[in-house]
Amino acid sequence: MKNLKLVFIGLLVSSACILSGQNTSDSIQVQKKMSTIFMQEGKRLTPKQLLQITKVNTEAYELMKLAKSNYNAGAVFGFAGGALIGWPLGTALGGGDPNWVLAGIGAGFVLISIPFSVAYTKHATKAVSIYNDGIANAESRKVDFNVGLTSVGVGLTMTF
Repeated sequence: MKNLKLVFIGLLVSSACILSGQNTSDSIQVQKKMSTIFMQEGKRLTPKQLLQITKVNTEAYELMKLAKSNYNAGAVFGFAGGALIGWPLGTALGGGDPNWVLAGIGAGFVLISIPFSVAYTKHATKAVSIYNDGIANAESRKVDFNVGLTSVGVGLTMTF
């Protein structure tokens, strides 16, 4: 009977170790370089990936949806501005007669894209912070199993 108890305890402890090994909740790191970069497990995350990851936390997801809409608007204005600047520059480099008004309008579009980019970074950083706080709270509620000496001999203790 004692051997059966030891086998049961051994199986319980090993399954608890396996289950806790499966619970890898990696936080998202924010790196500020020339721009703000979001990384998880050494991989750079796109806004679309950030949106997918934050789905598990409603508050973070809502902020990330707002951030993504700012990102999309900024990308549209930035792309259009870059094209309108690039066309006259290409024409000038090719020896043609460039339309500098287009370049001016493009510069205006690029300037319009800047607030959208700043808003994206602000909202995405806050969403990541909320997401990471949610992970920390979930990990603090983790159940821990230990085999060791108790007041009545060798036993299994569970702390949570």
